Amino acid sequence: MNKADRERLERRKRMLAREQGTLTDTIPGTSGDIGLRTPKPIRRRAAAPAGQQPPAENVKSLEPLFKKRQRRRMAFVTAVIVVLALFLAGLTGTLSASIALLADSVDSAALYLNRSSGGWPVNTGISDPVQIEELAGGFVELGSSDAVVYSPYGVKAFAMQPGYARPVLAVGGTHFTVYNRAGNELTVASRTAKLYTQTFDNSILLCAMSNNNSLAVVTELSRYTAQLRVYDAAMHQTYNWQTTQTQGTPIAVAFSPDNRRFAAGTLAARQGQLQCSIYFMDTASEEEGVAYKASQGSMLMKLDWQTESRAVAVFDSYLAVLDPRTGAEVYRYDFGGATLQSVAAGRRQTALLLNIRGGNSLVTLDDTLTPMAEIPARQAYGISATDTDIYLLCADAVECYGYDGVRKWTRSDLPSRPLAVINARKTLVFTGTRAEILGNTA
Repeated sequence: MNKADRERLERRKRMLAREQGTLTDTIPGTSGDIGLRTPKPIRRRAAAPAGQQPPAENVKSLEPLFKKRQRRRMAFVTAVIVVLALFLAGLTGTLSASIALLADSVDSAALYLNRSSGGWPVNTGISDPVQIEELAGGFVELGSSDAVVYSPYGVKAFAMQPGYARPVLAVGGTHFTVYNRAGNELTVASRTAKLYTQTFDNSILLCAMSNNNSLAVVTELSRYTAQLRVYDAAMHQTYNWQTTQTQGTPIAVAFSPDNRRFAAGTLAARQGQLQCSIYFMDTASEEEGVAYKASQGSMLMKLDWQTESRAVAVFDSYLAVLDPRTGAEVYRYDFGGATLQSVAAGRRQTALLLNIRGGNSLVTLDDTLTPMAEIPARQAYGISATDTDIYLLCADAVECYGYDGVRKWTRSDLPSRPLAVINARKTLVFTGTRAEILGNTA
């Protein structure tokens, strides 16, 4: 074998070794084979220890892109949900209630933030009030030409001049209405602003408001004795009841604590005598509710709910606790010929100011209308009460009693004759144009 044959044989061996991956030495650059080079070995990174991530390569992460797309998708879904919610709220009538609730929350926040600018006592500017009522921890006072609202912190929040000849006040949770008795217009206001003015075709007989600011309006009606309509907080009509001659004309309306039902006291002429009835109606139903028939000749004076299952009807000759579910009389207290001067009902207990044999007496009743105490109250001409205390308005003082008839204290340093006591955030007494916190100063 000559030299050329040996070189060809070597080249074949090297090519075979290269194909099998066993060649590690460099190839000598001889005999025209100088251009051949052994491939450089590939350096592989050692495996990362267990529990550790391998070092990041120079590769751009796709995670931010995925998160961005996810945010866009969520924003789109949220927008769709909001649109559907608004659409359904408009169909079901809950949108106006939600807007009203939001406005009330804004009012509450504004009054709280402005609390430092007020304080008690305050001068309301109304010396001869027509009505004074508690309103969301503060009060609204109605005069012959003005109405003023004060917050629970003694800050004047709102004032208006309705301009009605015979103004009457009805109060809800955070709204109130002033209407013109025997007129056909009313005005609804919040604690801080006038909201609506409504004019009716017929004269307004009475108005009442619920805790969620629904408004019941009773008007005259030619073909019926009266028409009772209920409006929500945005003045959208939600209920209509046209009373017949048999049912009578509503003279008192009171909403239940759940705002879904109301009691309507009516007056009708039957067999030559006046007859009062109380109907318990559901605003979600057009059917006539259960009714209570009062004693013949008795006149309804006041109507109120103490609980969902307990309503109190005060007549000129007796007081009755009624079951709104059946219309049945559960308990009764007859005045026995005494004349009712004033009444204040707590959640369970009741206080009466009766004129008995020419002199006034304070009578307290428990939840079954059983007398608890009876004490002379000759100087008293009015009464107010909470669940624990009774306040007698006297000529020059306010006397505080418990339901057991025991006198707790007397406030006799008032600047003038007390006009009213209301149970707001603080118990307030009104004298002349002044409103102040009522308490024992002795």
